[in-house]
Amino acid sequence: MTTLVTQPLPSFKKPPINEVVFGCQFEQLREIKVTHFGELWSRLKNDFPKVEHALPIINFEGVVPEDRQTGLPFIRTWFINNTDSRLIQFQPDRFYYNWRKKEGELAYPRYAEVFSCFERHFKTFVGFVSENNLGPLSPTFWELTYTNYILLDEIQISLSELFKDLHWTRDQNRFLPDPINPVWAASFNMPDEAGTLVVKFSSGKIQGHETKVQILELAARGPVRERSEAAMEQWFGLAREWIVRGFTDLTSKKAHDFWEREK
Repeated sequence: MTTLVTQPLPSFKKPPINEVVFGCQFEQLREIKVTHFGELWSRLKNDFPKVEHALPIINFEGVVPEDRQTGLPFIRTWFINNTDSRLIQFQPDRFYYNWRKKEGELAYPRYAEVFSCFERHFKTFVGFVSENNLGPLSPTFWELTYTNYILLDEIQISLSELFKDLHWTRDQNRFLPDPINPVWAASFNMPDEAGTLVVKFSSGKIQGHETKVQILELAARGPVRERSEAAMEQWFGLAREWIVRGFTDLTSKKAHDFWEREK
């Protein structure tokens, strides 16, 4: 996988990142039972002592993982650390590792540290699948998502000043006023058919608060061509580059100054 960009990767001292998710989607583990969820947790609970349930994620075919004997859907399980800032999401066709901004860990720990944690825990998961004869484990897609929460009042700029590609043409003959909650979305092909970067820009609120924020999500998704550690590291490195350069390309210099761009 190659890139034509030679400039240093942009970096910010105070990026508005709220959540980062590394993930792998794979063919459903056909031999898995509900009891195996507890077996997986037993290997992870030193770092993730709390457990929550969530609705399963639907795949691109509109299907959720099901028990092959009963046809009943499997749940998605969250294994969460003590500060609620790290979690693992698991269901029989995907494995995710999240960092999210919480009181116990306010500063983004940076890509290398979060990727290292994902890599370590994913190895634990691969060993769990092998030792319990649940496989073969057949990865199909890698995923990397950055979600940014941007408070316009803090930056003291307008939407159009923040997000360069969000335009609303004013005209005295128009009936509609300026939009309150504009939404923007686009997809971009990554090089060498490595995957797709999907960008979504919208408005929302911080969970548990009334504070309104602009949400800029950049999500890369690409096929697993090789299962080696080197190939995985290379794909996530490319995905990160596209997310960081894409974020920088879509936002304004005034916003970059507020986030203290370093390079």
